[in-house]
Amino acid sequence: MLYQMQEGYLTLATGDWQDRTVNMLAANHLPTKGTNLVVTREALPPGVGLADYIGNQKAILTKELAKFKLLVDCPDKIDETPAHFLEFSWDNQGNAMHQIIFIINDKANILNLTATVPGAMDDDTRATLLAAIKSFKFGPAPVGQEDAPK
Repeated sequence: MLYQMQEGYLTLATGDWQDRTVNMLAANHLPTKGTNLVVTREALPPGVGLADYIGNQKAILTKELAKFKLLVDCPDKIDETPAHFLEFSWDNQGNAMHQIIFIINDKANILNLTATVPGAMDDDTRATLLAAIKSFKFGPAPVGQEDAPK
């Protein structure tokens, strides 16, 4: 099996390979230093659905993040696939943090797209990050797309 990454690909022997990579994209063009977009992947345990996963994630966030404040919590769709949108703020050792997470149910897997801004998130930054997340499409990028990332 060939496994494609941005830099190249690996040839993997036959077996149950699961993608558990984490991709972090720094948004250096936005006004707040440290703004980023992170993509993580994990398998749903058998019998666990999207609602169960979201409930568990909210419980973890509430327990582990100091001064956690949930701002938005609603169902959504990304590329016509069931998703859930969470937006919240919290305190990281005296530093305010603002995050947006789209949790996407990809069959028996969860794909999390998380945008993080240290401090307060201004409207333009929020719009830029939401547009990037909502542009997600499953499958390979179209060949020959002029404005595709290089």
